[in-house]
Amino acid sequence: MAHIDMSVATAEVASDVVPTLRLVDGIRPLENWLHSVSEAEEPCLLLDGDGVVLAASSSCHGALGLPSHEGALVGRGLLEDIVELIDFSASRIRLRPDEVERIPPLLALSTGALARGLMRLRSGSTTWTLDAISTPIRVGGAVLGSLTFFHRV
Repeated sequence: MAHIDMSVATAEVASDVVPTLRLVDGIRPLENWLHSVSEAEEPCLLLDGDGVVLAASSSCHGALGLPSHEGALVGRGLLEDIVELIDFSASRIRLRPDEVERIPPLLALSTGALARGLMRLRSGSTTWTLDAISTPIRVGGAVLGSLTFFHRV
């Protein structure tokens, strides 16, 4: 099982950011997931095919150590100024791009298969571990996004 160490940054994005949803046969299939994910009690996250956050539950914000307002995640790339992935060495070096691609939400996008792994997060001096399981979301065989659930370990 992959172990990922993440450091959380608390940068903000304007609340008027609206993620782009791809059209497939005249509909936006990921739009069906927006409300369910946003209102879920469990920590969960919906990404589009480019790794941009379309929706996140308020408990997901908490699990990632972020404020629970919409601009904290929605409309941003999963890793852009939100979290810093670092290795498990004592020096905690930033992960290489090929290592970053193996975190469950992104691995589900790239492989089109279920992905599961432990992710360690850090905010300030606090460190915690999340178990993440991700599934690709498909329409007509094409992977359009991923849905990830987190559980604090």
